[in-house]
Amino acid sequence: MIELVGLIIGILLTLFIYSYLIGDNPLYRISVHLLVGVSAAYAVVVVVQQVLLPIWRQVQANPASADSVIWLVPILFLLMLLARRLPSVSWLGNTTLALLVGVGAAIALLGSLTGTLWPQIVSVQPASPLQGVVVAILTICTLLAFQFTLLRSRSSGIWQPAMWQRSVTAVGRIVLTVTFGALFATLLSTGLILLAERLNYFIAELVQRF
Repeated sequence: MIELVGLIIGILLTLFIYSYLIGDNPLYRISVHLLVGVSAAYAVVVVVQQVLLPIWRQVQANPASADSVIWLVPILFLLMLLARRLPSVSWLGNTTLALLVGVGAAIALLGSLTGTLWPQIVSVQPASPLQGVVVAILTICTLLAFQFTLLRSRSSGIWQPAMWQRSVTAVGRIVLTVTFGALFATLLSTGLILLAERLNYFIAELVQRF
């Protein structure tokens, strides 16, 4: 009986999620709120069991050891971050935020370079030199599309991008539009395939039970 109830709830939540295809609605919001709430609760439980409790047991067993003392550093940063809730000492949290943003940005940049950009550069084998040149030019135009430097026109005094920048930005936006369109089409087809797979699973389970 419990398995049947879980199966019915799964069917309903799946339909609630896919109801977003006809527009935002309360059923979709309920399912999203459940997903976020359950995910957050699961993350808290995992952090408490896998991180906080082992640290507490280690500190409690041997408070004077180097492994226990070193945990004072993240605890200090945590307290400084919590101090941002107090207006009088909120400036203490700036150090923690700067450290988080700096380390996070460095890790993200390094991961993008070593995990995405460099493997693509190494693995790309164009069919002809012309194709390689086209790929390189389109890549540069796409990156320059995020350049927002403005120049002041001497005649009108209006701040606007340079002529070359507007041309390059237009090409980069076209490449981004095509890329996002292809990705959206892929995500949509994948979603429909997943929906068909889940419906097939639910129908098979219901037929098997009844």
